[in-house]
Amino acid sequence: MRGQYQKVSWRRLTCNNLGASKWIFVLSLAIQNRLLTRSRLHTWGITDEVSCPICTEAEETIEHLLFNYRITGEIWSKILHRAPMEWQREIQWVESNATGNNAAAQVYRLTLACAVYHIWNERNNRIFQDQKKIVEMIVRQIVIEVAIRGSMDSKTGKKIAEIDTYSKGG
Repeated sequence: MRGQYQKVSWRRLTCNNLGASKWIFVLSLAIQNRLLTRSRLHTWGITDEVSCPICTEAEETIEHLLFNYRITGEIWSKILHRAPMEWQREIQWVESNATGNNAAAQVYRLTLACAVYHIWNERNNRIFQDQKKIVEMIVRQIVIEVAIRGSMDSKTGKKIAEIDTYSKGG
């Protein structure tokens, strides 16, 4: 009745993810390159403007918005504790290294979904409501929401407690 469809490689990032539905929805759009960035809207002929509305220095693509923009680079560095890779390389890394059922993989998938959602939300707040948050506030919000959502699962909650630097003063 459903038919035969090829499974997508990123299905484990969205299926069985403990994140909020809105996080997973935005993550799936980002993975498929379907977020409505100015570059994408320009290809459809909806807008003439392609520059990033926040920095006005580069074309607003998913790659720029999620990883090449200075603020999002800082967010990822603080969350991942390493320099972020390019968007497609990061997705490939996650597909091969964080798709298991272990707690570390679940925390990474949860964090990825939450961070992508909050970066997209910050972009929209800056454009449509002229509101800005500093990087530390965005990171703190991501960490708190990941801790809350992750604590719903005992295995994931234990892993989050091990790596929680905010409550330990780190």
